[in-house]
Amino acid sequence: MAKKKQNKLKVSTESALRKKYAGSGLASQVVVHGEDTLWIPSRILALNHQWGGGAPYGKIIEIFGEESSGKSLTAFDFAYTTQALGGIVLWADAEFAFTQDWALKNGLDLEKVEIYKEKAIERISDWSVDMGIYYRNKLTKNEPILLVVDSLAALECLDKLNVSQTDAKAEMGNRAKAIDSWLRGRNGLYEDLGITVILINQLRSKIGASQFEDPDTTPGGKATRFYASIRVGIYGGKAINKKIKGKEERVGRVTSIRIKKNKVAPPRPTLKGVEVYFVDTEVTDVGFNKYFGLPELLVDMGVLERKKGSSRYYMSGKMIANGEDALIKKINEDDELRKKLIRKSGINTISKTRSKLSKITENLYPITTEKSEEDDN
Repeated sequence: MAKKKQNKLKVSTESALRKKYAGSGLASQVVVHGEDTLWIPSRILALNHQWGGGAPYGKIIEIFGEESSGKSLTAFDFAYTTQALGGIVLWADAEFAFTQDWALKNGLDLEKVEIYKEKAIERISDWSVDMGIYYRNKLTKNEPILLVVDSLAALECLDKLNVSQTDAKAEMGNRAKAIDSWLRGRNGLYEDLGITVILINQLRSKIGASQFEDPDTTPGGKATRFYASIRVGIYGGKAINKKIKGKEERVGRVTSIRIKKNKVAPPRPTLKGVEVYFVDTEVTDVGFNKYFGLPELLVDMGVLERKKGSSRYYMSGKMIANGEDALIKKINEDDELRKKLIRKSGINTISKTRSKLSKITENLYPITTEKSEEDDN
């Protein structure tokens, strides 16, 4: 019987393989452990739980919805917490809608916001990377960097801008292709730099959708469906009206926040009846009611007890409030109780993230600087 021919194979050393295939390694060493994952938390506690901890560093998030549903207010909320953690906000204002008064109303420090009024996809792509590298080189203690693009629906290809409509080429899909090229080429760099990206998008009705299809769609092609780690739909409901100086006025809206895709946390139920306010009221400031839905969530997590059919909330056998509104009011007023409930729930907050950042001794996003041509001039 003929001997089986043996193939002579060269076996590389581990160090040679690591050098040849940068980024390759054992998952236990390469992938960030769950407890070590860095998130930018929202001030809306139920949303932090729903998303898995907030907006994760280095990931792309798409927030879409109807007009006046709270898309931009959600981005403003994450911008606020980014600044509270010592980070910087990069805001690509493709709709030219960013105003100083509204930003200040939402608690932003304009000294910590880099704004770029631009519609061209290619320019925003380059700007986000250049500014991201610049600020990551300055933020050496892993402070967050948040990139907000408002909005995808307002973006356009560079060759379609500043051209008369009669001369512009009517080529289908060019904008979608440009967005795909941007996200495909940059998502790895956003991950390396720890830049969290929030893409605000609009909600459109799909023409000709059957009864078995999702009737909603979003403009800009399918790129965000693939590259976004989290996709969130905000759906508007009834208006919230209050009497102001004796006159009935619309001060907010009831919305629902639905997760369409989440690759960084287990699926969580839709947040229904979430209140968002466009003016300050006695209930809350501008933005989302940050404690809305928290009582029910704390019961589901076993932090609080409530007997079926009862409105009384107990903790360790002691009644702490009678009714949801009373509990929310107590959470607002009693700092010690609020801290205890949040600590038991494990929900991420600004203070928890700040504490986690303070314990990290190494720069997780180091930048190797090169001398530029401008330095020689």
